[in-house]
Amino acid sequence: MSKNYDDYKPLNPMPPRRRSNSVLSFVQYSIIVLLVVALIAAGAFFMVLHNNYDGNSTPIESVETLFPNETEESPYQQPGESENIGVQPDEPIEQIPEPDSDTYVEIQLSKDDIHKGSLIYVGSNYKVVYPTEDLIPLFENKTKSYSLSSNSVMINKCILSDLNAMMDTFKEASGKAGLTVWTAFRDEKTQEQIYNDYVAKNGEEAAKKVVSKPGESDHNTGLGFSLKVFTNGVAYQLWEIDGYEWIKENCYKYGFIERYPEYKIDKTNINYSTAYYLRYVGIPHAEIMNAGDYCLEEYLTFIKDFSFANAHYEYISDNGDKYEIYYVSAETETDSVNVPVPKDSEYTISGDNMNGFIVTVKK
Repeated sequence: MSKNYDDYKPLNPMPPRRRSNSVLSFVQYSIIVLLVVALIAAGAFFMVLHNNYDGNSTPIESVETLFPNETEESPYQQPGESENIGVQPDEPIEQIPEPDSDTYVEIQLSKDDIHKGSLIYVGSNYKVVYPTEDLIPLFENKTKSYSLSSNSVMINKCILSDLNAMMDTFKEASGKAGLTVWTAFRDEKTQEQIYNDYVAKNGEEAAKKVVSKPGESDHNTGLGFSLKVFTNGVAYQLWEIDGYEWIKENCYKYGFIERYPEYKIDKTNINYSTAYYLRYVGIPHAEIMNAGDYCLEEYLTFIKDFSFANAHYEYISDNGDKYEIYYVSAETETDSVNVPVPKDSEYTISGDNMNGFIVTVKK
């Protein structure tokens, strides 16, 4: 016989489920779990704070320290890295660190000292400060291995020793006479007369390519001189007579460079074809310029990249001497500049006549 479900009655009926009590139990259980989780989280947070700085331990690095802003300026930026971002043009980009007290000390120089030294550049934008106190008459101090066009020729005294040594070695090596220092230092009056005479004959545009205005000529430094060969009453250019190429090939060994090479006119803006003009820059700079085929304009741009704060330029000369060269900016807000120099090494400092100093260390 079949029965409907409603007709079936169990022998031991179960009490009906109380749904409201079940919901309450679930809520209570959830609250307990949340409280436990909150207590665990609070404990962990307390441990982090405690470990972050307890008076003895090292503070944990922040996220900004671990992952710095890639555009932030760094004082240790090396040559070849990207330019600093967000720095205004009138703000100094280079940040010079404090010199290592075990290796370097600082000496204080006047900003005016940038106009002194064997590496100064003179041009239309950077006029010379005439080296009146440093001039000496060459006639009274030269050796017998060369001649002068005039007994009144003056030079900067810092070039005398190397000039005499170069001329003496040439005379001994070649046996040739007739090498003559034709022109050297020119004062403002002389330079003005030469410039005006050329303008009168050839026009101002032509003069700009050949003759510099007063105060803008390398002749005004006393660091350079032109050479000719004077024989049988006639003055010749060095390249017109065989045997004088030794000067061009070896002058760098004595600190001299050809100031205005014909193939560098686009850099020097001067076509100096009236004589062979040498300029003193000193050792090892002349050797570096010869090896790298730099004119003075190119070399000063090159060496400026090696600031004190960054990697220094290191060079080993042909005779094995080791040098370290670096640049110190003179663009400060005061009238003086602190220049780091080595404690225990021989060094020289030259201004560039523009905006800084070049320090040359002999190791």
